[in-house]
Amino acid sequence: MRIAIVGGGAAGMTVAHLLDKVHDVSLFEKEPVLGGNIRTLNKNISCDSLDPRIILDNGVVEFQRDYFPNFHKLMHDLQVPLEQTPISSELFLADGHYYKSVGAIRYGCKTKREQIIASLKLTPIMLSYFCFLARITFASQDSFCHRPVSDYLGNSISSRWLKMLLMYAYSMPYNTIDDFPAEIAMPLLGHSGMFTKWDRIAGGVYTYIEKILSQFAGSIHCDAQITGVTRDLAGVQIKLANGDHQHFDKIVFATTPDQVLTLLKDPSDNEIKRFQAWKANVINTVIHTDSSIYKHFGVTYFCEFDLFQNKENGSCGYNAYLDRLCGIDPQVGTHFSLAYNMEQQIDPEKVIDLQHHTSPSYNLDAINYRQEVLETNGENNTYHVGAYLFDGLHEGAVTSGFVVSDLLGGLRL
Repeated sequence: MRIAIVGGGAAGMTVAHLLDKVHDVSLFEKEPVLGGNIRTLNKNISCDSLDPRIILDNGVVEFQRDYFPNFHKLMHDLQVPLEQTPISSELFLADGHYYKSVGAIRYGCKTKREQIIASLKLTPIMLSYFCFLARITFASQDSFCHRPVSDYLGNSISSRWLKMLLMYAYSMPYNTIDDFPAEIAMPLLGHSGMFTKWDRIAGGVYTYIEKILSQFAGSIHCDAQITGVTRDLAGVQIKLANGDHQHFDKIVFATTPDQVLTLLKDPSDNEIKRFQAWKANVINTVIHTDSSIYKHFGVTYFCEFDLFQNKENGSCGYNAYLDRLCGIDPQVGTHFSLAYNMEQQIDPEKVIDLQHHTSPSYNLDAINYRQEVLETNGENNTYHVGAYLFDGLHEGAVTSGFVVSDLLGGLRL
């Protein structure tokens, strides 16, 4: 079959890789580069202000070792090496107080006295966290449906820490997290604790996209501006901005869900119902070398997951220390970080790269129809993949690719 895939992010590249072994695949990506929110500087993203020998990820960075089974299957198939990486966290509040995670205490406290003080500060937060874990561990997944995060998390320090984790994981503004769907959030929070193991991709996340491309026999069209998709019993017609029309037997939408109705010129009433509540969430992330944001707190050990509350307006952002995550040689002597919603605190002279990302804006109305989308894959010669159909993370993107590949008789890993 001739199959068109629209979108070259993690989900699109996964399903393209699996279907390419069996079918004639054409992939269309509207951006000039592949990867979606995989942005690896000095690989798919050029960066003149960065030493070409240094590889930094400005987007997707780390992966859970024990809870990403399909992602690890794909990496094994592609022979992409993974390395375990330590992940720690600190919480910096607007009132000047700050708290270290267990990992940050272990690695970042220089003396036994510092460890004891930091541990005493953390103890009530950990007790609150364990109470939260007990509550959700014995709850059924169905009980989270149609409920917002605010039903489970209040305004305690531990709750704020967890809500900021969701902000980090899903690139959602902090002030929207109270309304974030609990059915996505609770499973993540349940297995993202102090004992969670994390992996990184040696050489940057785009390494696995390079592996896919090295084996790919189909066609890739970047900078592809699709102006319309129509379907009938004979197949699918894709119209491009240059006037070209191409015919396919099937189409796979690997876009964010808000784009589906924009591209479809003949959506059914059911398709409108399934996708109309999705909106785009556009965020900016910054790679920088400014460590002065920690000076006010007297902190010299930077974590992979540092959370900051803004003093002026109470909004929140994060700063992810990249040196360990990206395998930077300590001899380089420069501290590289990835920040979100921290632009006002970062010296513009120390900004290396700025990226604009688009992800789904998760809300209760939108996710009501995710299962229906999965159950109707194939209807009208149309299929859908994307992280939003599962856990919203990289594992969800890869899993969705596996599901559609199975439906279309692609490679099984």
